[in-house]
Amino acid sequence: MNKNIDRDKVDFTVMLYEGDWASMSAYDHDNENITWHIENCMKYITLLSEDMVPGWNAPPDLELLSGDWNEAELLTLYSDLLPVAVKRGYVADAGMAARIKRALTPRRIRVRRKV
Repeated sequence: MNKNIDRDKVDFTVMLYEGDWASMSAYDHDNENITWHIENCMKYITLLSEDMVPGWNAPPDLELLSGDWNEAELLTLYSDLLPVAVKRGYVADAGMAARIKRALTPRRIRVRRKV
């Protein structure tokens, strides 16, 4: 897995997704519809991170070109969007949480002192 993460790209995309969700909340007061949209967005990111083709077509401004994103960036995007999505009714995917911990948590290096 390529662990290089373009933070600017991830942060910009987080702003796009959060802005889309906020604007949708402003004009659509149906909470089920908003939650459905957020679930689809998060599942879209999950499927792309697993190299699968999502069945849901994202809106043009939220579409992520699969060749431009590596797994570490997609997992970072998911983890950055997760707190906002949970506040709006999304239930986090336990499998994604495990993948994020495994992929993005820095490995500990044990060093022993010789006495």
